[in-house]
Amino acid sequence: MNMAPEQHPQDLREYVRVLRARKLEVGVITFVMVAVALLFSWRQTPVYQGKAKVLVKPIQNVVGAVQIPQAPNLDTERELILSQAVARQVQVDLGVATPVETLLDHARVQVVTDTEILLVKYDDPSPKTAATLANAFATAYVNFRDMQAKAQFDAAAATVQTQIGEVQSRLTDLRRRIDATTDAAQKDSLQAERDTFVAELGVLQQRILDLRSNSSVGQSAAQIVQDADVPRSPISPNKVRDGLLALFAGLTLGIGFAFLRERLDDRVKSREELERRLAAPVLAAVPRVGGWRNRDEVQLIMKTDPKSPVSEAYRTLGTNIQYLASRHPLKVLMVTSSMGGDGKSTTSANLAVVLAQAGKRVILISADLRRPRLHQFFSLRNDLGLSNVLADGTALALVAKDPGIANLRVVGAGPVPHDPAALLGSRRASEFIQSIREVSDFVIIDTPPVLAVADASILAPMVDGTIFVMNAERSSRSAMTQTRNQLENAGANLIGAVYNNFDPNQSAAYSHYYHNYYYQYYGVSDGATNGNGTTLKRLSRRLKGSGPERSSTGR
Repeated sequence: MNMAPEQHPQDLREYVRVLRARKLEVGVITFVMVAVALLFSWRQTPVYQGKAKVLVKPIQNVVGAVQIPQAPNLDTERELILSQAVARQVQVDLGVATPVETLLDHARVQVVTDTEILLVKYDDPSPKTAATLANAFATAYVNFRDMQAKAQFDAAAATVQTQIGEVQSRLTDLRRRIDATTDAAQKDSLQAERDTFVAELGVLQQRILDLRSNSSVGQSAAQIVQDADVPRSPISPNKVRDGLLALFAGLTLGIGFAFLRERLDDRVKSREELERRLAAPVLAAVPRVGGWRNRDEVQLIMKTDPKSPVSEAYRTLGTNIQYLASRHPLKVLMVTSSMGGDGKSTTSANLAVVLAQAGKRVILISADLRRPRLHQFFSLRNDLGLSNVLADGTALALVAKDPGIANLRVVGAGPVPHDPAALLGSRRASEFIQSIREVSDFVIIDTPPVLAVADASILAPMVDGTIFVMNAERSSRSAMTQTRNQLENAGANLIGAVYNNFDPNQSAAYSHYYHNYYYQYYGVSDGATNGNGTTLKRLSRRLKGSGPERSSTGR
């Protein structure tokens, strides 16, 4: 239950590491996206927009006897402006031959919030044309609405006029009948009916007068409250907006691409991942040496640049080895890797120098009998070496050479034998390793890569512990997993790993690691760490747990 709070910072550090490692890819993708967007914007034809404002007035009810204004439906009025009838009126008013569909494609109408005002817009590459057509649409709409209102009033007036004609016809008929009758009762009845029609005629005539007096008001159904001015700047392209959108899209695409590449990349990305996958602690993380591009070039950094961070990393490795050896029998150590070029020989040579400088008697042995290279770090000849000892029993005193460093002796590989694996697996090899335990404090054996040949697997049961070197730039997860399985099958006691040639700039977490270098070197105690929070006491307990396994191999 306590793991969850610790995983979140680790995940965040992993995200930061990925972005730092892939920052160039993210930057390139973002730059390309922004450049393409800006180029597209620069090549676009500028579009200007004219804007006119129209006030839509309440609609008069001219059908009923009582004229009650009705609030306009602005959505309906907006669609009316964008109708073909209004567009045809624009064609007539301006005398243009532009198709109605084209006019409507460039026209826009927006309802101003909480008002009865419509904003009529028109887009065109010409600023003057944009203003002219915006005004033309507004004017055509106002005229169209006025004509609609006038038509309504005319229709209402015609209806009332028809009713007046009918009443007058009835009155004429009644007067004739009144004049012709002599019956007093019947005449009174006809005169009463005549008075009713006279009253109705009065009402209808007043209705006509009201319609005529209000016709000017009713016809003004809309009014232009602001003419469109000639726009000074285009609305499209918006280079700032396009640039910001391209920047956001580029960063999103770049980051996504970076994490996809990271997902497909089979390399081990961090020391934490190395520990997790190898099931062994990282004893030291060796940063990349600036300017060291040729991996075939030997460099004894403990001698050429003893104050560099790389040298401090090797001192950390030596300190951890000494601490573990003080708790458990770790005298003969084998240094190996998955493939060639991971830095195992460089690690072996510099580790041997660190231990010798600490006052320990160290014998450094090159067990790479196929492609010997260790002697080059000390500028020694490779005329005699391990192959002579294993082939004809040459004495250690004859093959152990003094490299000019106190407490250190180097045993080169010697002449390349016909069958290196047979020599390393011979009884004489086991006896030789057993014999040098008595004359040294530490024996460092540099072996060939595990996946290249079987030599390291042959030597694994003969040594006290194995150190695995992984190149952060080129070692793959699959190769590391295969190496671990092969070493475990051979009975190796994998005491830890060296995370070699990593780039400190790719992870902010490694800056903290550098701050611990001097503390680890000058003050080692039961609570000291190996640089990533793993205490040396925990490493010691891990080795103690491997005791039964080692005893089962006969060592």
